[in-house]
Amino acid sequence: MLKKIFTAAAFAVLFTGCGSKSDKQSENPNAQRIKADQIGYKINTAKIAVVPDETSDDFEIVDFATQKTVYKGKTSQSSEWEYSKTKVKLADFSDFNTEGIFVIRCQGAKDSYPFAVGRGIYDDLANKAMKSYYYARCSQEILPEYGGKYARPAAHPDDKIKIHKSAAGPKRKEGDIISSKGGWYDAGDYNKYIVNSSISVWELLNAVELYPEFSKKQNLNIPESKNSLPDILDETLVNLRWMLSMQDPSDGGVYHKLTALNFNSMIMPQDDKDERYVIKKSTTAALDFASTCAKAYRVLENYKDELPKLQDTLKNAAIAAWKWAQKNPEVFYDKNPEGVFTGMYDDTKIRDEFTWAALEMVLLTGDKSYLKAIKNEDFAFKVPAWDSTSCLGIASVLNNPKNREFFEEDFYNFIRDGFIKLADGLLENYEKSAFATPLTYFPWGSNSVAANQGLILVTAYNATGNTKYLEAAQADLHYILGRNPMDYCYVTGFGANPVKNVHDRRSVADGIDLPVQGYLCGGPYAKAGGDVPDSLYKSTAPAMRYVDNSSSYTTNEIAINWNSALVFLVYALN
Repeated sequence: MLKKIFTAAAFAVLFTGCGSKSDKQSENPNAQRIKADQIGYKINTAKIAVVPDETSDDFEIVDFATQKTVYKGKTSQSSEWEYSKTKVKLADFSDFNTEGIFVIRCQGAKDSYPFAVGRGIYDDLANKAMKSYYYARCSQEILPEYGGKYARPAAHPDDKIKIHKSAAGPKRKEGDIISSKGGWYDAGDYNKYIVNSSISVWELLNAVELYPEFSKKQNLNIPESKNSLPDILDETLVNLRWMLSMQDPSDGGVYHKLTALNFNSMIMPQDDKDERYVIKKSTTAALDFASTCAKAYRVLENYKDELPKLQDTLKNAAIAAWKWAQKNPEVFYDKNPEGVFTGMYDDTKIRDEFTWAALEMVLLTGDKSYLKAIKNEDFAFKVPAWDSTSCLGIASVLNNPKNREFFEEDFYNFIRDGFIKLADGLLENYEKSAFATPLTYFPWGSNSVAANQGLILVTAYNATGNTKYLEAAQADLHYILGRNPMDYCYVTGFGANPVKNVHDRRSVADGIDLPVQGYLCGGPYAKAGGDVPDSLYKSTAPAMRYVDNSSSYTTNEIAINWNSALVFLVYALN
């Protein structure tokens, strides 16, 4: 029962009218609120809230319905979190495992927003975060029976895409027409990019691979829900099949992106009539594409009967893209061609893409010779992002103990040790953090950094059995869902104080007050600015450089790779 009530609407009903109960706990009208995960905490896991510094050292857990105290505890000593420039204390109630809806109360602070303690509390979040991709489908009508009030006509048929002069070759010349239908809109715009699609699809496939039973029981209410495939796989195939259309069959190269020449204004997709092109092949596109197709081939091993031909198509596509990248190892997308002004996903440090692809190709074929193309110094042991991908390949290796047989012992130990060292650093950050989070840097899309830290930590847990990694991964999710200095649940439609004004053309132009549920916004960005008046950013501290404003593309945009990291983390913790 509990798992059904954690949407924003439900919490708004619960929380309405309780302000006086909360606020009377503090005589200071400017008292800060206690920060907690606004969805809640699972039974038998670490449960921590963040309490403002100038408060009592005693805290209480209060039953939200009855207002009766059900637990008492002491806060930690105060310390400053350098990334928010605020002093806080921690209220640890990990041994509290009573199911229900609660708030945390401490004299001198406003009550926390209400949260649940229970078992299946993240089920709805998993459903909505994954369902968000359905609304991003290109070339398809979003039907009322699946999309509700967000239904819209089909847009961007993409069956008559022009070859841009930067993408022209011997067989496909400038101005030639190809079909590249389907896929997902990348972010707040209506374009489609192979580099970003690759990490997004890989992360969703990773969830299918590691958590097949959870995947099978989900019903996302999408057009494919009645078939025999897990809905998450059905939705992921929508974009994977589009990716296949971006490969030039004559040489195996992969176009970097499919876009108009410029970003359009804040209009609905069906109102965008700009001509669209495939733009330039790149080494990063080819390697990321190869890696993702190789991953997909392995995941689809369990679905041969349902998809009898797709596996071979993916394998052949991966091999062809790898060969093209070997012949063209430094075709960088470092700037847009003349006359093109859409997103670049520019990257000139691409040895990490080679490591990702080499590892995935070994797992695809069993052929160790792919490793000859890389060196140990090529590996970047960093939290994954679209431009830092080594650890995606290592995670694929570590996912299954049987994969060890494909690699020499010294090499296997090298990549495993580097990966675990990265996880250990994140764990150390969590254990030292005044805000009980591993997050220590705030680039564009910092919320996806938190989610991808979770991927590293979950993989380390799976590889070692050390539950401390899992606790730190849960802390990343708690940060995203409200245990952060901005006091937002950074996922639309969830918690008592969710973000509402994401930078997304559909959400702005559709005339509907609230956006689709389940979008993860970019979050605080240390260098945010230039998009809204600087006065709207109420602090210069990195973790507080955020504003819930649809014009703030530097902090409040949505993106398929940010949501894929969230989906994986929520699936894992479920």
